[in-house]
Amino acid sequence: MAGSWLGEFRASRPLKSDNDRVLIPSVYSSPRGTFISGVGQYSNPYRGTWIAPPDPAMRWDNHGYLSQASDELPVMRQRPMNGRHGFVLHDACWRLLQKALEPNNTPLERLLVVCRSLPFPLRGFGVCWGHGYGGLAYFDSRDHYPWEDRLVEQYDSPDICHYARENPYDVPEIPGLLMARSQEPLHLILKTQEDCFSTLPWEILEAIAINLPTGDALNLRQASKTFLPVLTSQTFWASRFEAGHDRDFIFEKRNNKESRDWITLYRMTNHARLPPGLKNRRRVWELIRAIINLLRLRLDDALESSRMHLGADGLRWSEVAGDVKQETGSGYCEGFNEGCRLFRKQCASIPSELSRIAFSITGASNAEYVTGMRFIASNDVDIRLGYIAEGNELFLEVTAVRGFVLAIGPRGIRALQVIGGNGCASKWFGCPRDSPVTERLVGFESISALEVGIDGYKIVSLATARLNLPHVPRPAEQGPSLRTTALWYPTVPSPDLYLNDVSFTGESPSAAGYRPLFWTRFGGPDGIYLRSLTEVCVTRLGGLCGIEFHYDTDDIPMEMRKLGRRNFTDSSHVTRFPIDGPGGELIQTVDVSIERAAGEGEYSFYRHGKLRSFKASNVTSN
Repeated sequence: MAGSWLGEFRASRPLKSDNDRVLIPSVYSSPRGTFISGVGQYSNPYRGTWIAPPDPAMRWDNHGYLSQASDELPVMRQRPMNGRHGFVLHDACWRLLQKALEPNNTPLERLLVVCRSLPFPLRGFGVCWGHGYGGLAYFDSRDHYPWEDRLVEQYDSPDICHYARENPYDVPEIPGLLMARSQEPLHLILKTQEDCFSTLPWEILEAIAINLPTGDALNLRQASKTFLPVLTSQTFWASRFEAGHDRDFIFEKRNNKESRDWITLYRMTNHARLPPGLKNRRRVWELIRAIINLLRLRLDDALESSRMHLGADGLRWSEVAGDVKQETGSGYCEGFNEGCRLFRKQCASIPSELSRIAFSITGASNAEYVTGMRFIASNDVDIRLGYIAEGNELFLEVTAVRGFVLAIGPRGIRALQVIGGNGCASKWFGCPRDSPVTERLVGFESISALEVGIDGYKIVSLATARLNLPHVPRPAEQGPSLRTTALWYPTVPSPDLYLNDVSFTGESPSAAGYRPLFWTRFGGPDGIYLRSLTEVCVTRLGGLCGIEFHYDTDDIPMEMRKLGRRNFTDSSHVTRFPIDGPGGELIQTVDVSIERAAGEGEYSFYRHGKLRSFKASNVTSN
């Protein structure tokens, strides 16, 4: 029955150790290891009970299996019980993961530590991988900023919601598809053309095409008529069903030596013609690809985790971190609906003969993260920090490091730029789009050491150290500027903009944790839009939550028209302030009223001051 597979699950979990703490040793190396459970049935959503056989070869409906209270397992948002906790996945999805990893086994330790790194969105249905589950959810960027909990379940796509209920592993239409034969042979009119490929034997040409993605191979045959026979090559089209190509989700053909019409099979398995079960398999398969990239990351466990071995007394440290959530003694993380967890830190000195830095970037869909870095000396000896994606790194030739510009989301570092010895910034490594940016780790003569904080698959914090040089006279210490220390969205304000450092009432950005400052340049560069400003609208919903700027023209960029993202309701109160921009009226001063509370247990932003209201004073220019 369609949808019945949705109630069957497996749980990946660590066993309880003798000292009641969760251990993640080698898979199946002892009874206290991490393992995969048998297939259970989730039949009581109101009680939230998850029971599965401890034997991975068993199912809940096997003859002779009796459900026992001892087989109950706390999972997902539930608190650990007696040191036990796990994560559930559909049995069909588990088997697809196994198929995608063949001939290798599923690394359960890695899978578990990755799952422990994922938050549980309040409006979601499970963990958040950073994608929308292939259309079943979306990220609400209209009413929320990128660092807020914004994953929302989606029910208004009937096509996706229909086929997403079909079993993606057992698809009854597949045997019929594999037997398909073309009724019309494909004929090509070949034209001779002399180019650099025309002298190569066909076997070489075919091998070139096989090692390319399908789209690139088809483009190649447009650039060189020599590759036109690729269109009729059964060998080429058969390769599209091998691992790493666009039809590898049809794994039933693996190790199958029968002759078949691969061209016809390829045509019949485009998305529009797929049966619902295969559409769902393709959706799940694409998500699994991203998970596999995370499982294959490698960590140098031998690296020191303390600053002390670096002679920390002689170093000055500066740090930037995501929204790190604190854990309880049981390893449980309260309120983990967004942000990240910190599992460990690694420290290392930068090689004195630095020649290159290699960056590992990985992720799913729109959620790229910096997972690790290798600092490579001129003799090829390297220092590894974080998780390394071997064979898939981005390199930067650099001999000295003076700082980093970071694009950092609540879950970790999304991208970075390196400030080299010449003071210039490199290109971005990773994708900084929709992430707050900070220059807190910029402005040093040189950096001698680094410390990274990691969760199960990415860097969640980065600290840099510079030497204290007592023999070098320094100018009188000035407080760090707001421009360099804060996390800014959408980008760091340019130096030509005056910031209210002296009157800034908020907590110091260096000590406030993950609290981005968002801003807009409503007047445009050099104030060119001020003459078009006609109204400022302030919206309150319990507190100030939005400021909109209205103009007499539609040519103003949207990002300059609004500050604050909230879903306004009938309960919202809007106050409108007219301003005669076309007549030369300008905003001259802004007065703010803040609310403070110094009691124990108060949020830190209440102690420093929460904005209650503001008043703008206008003046007419001549």
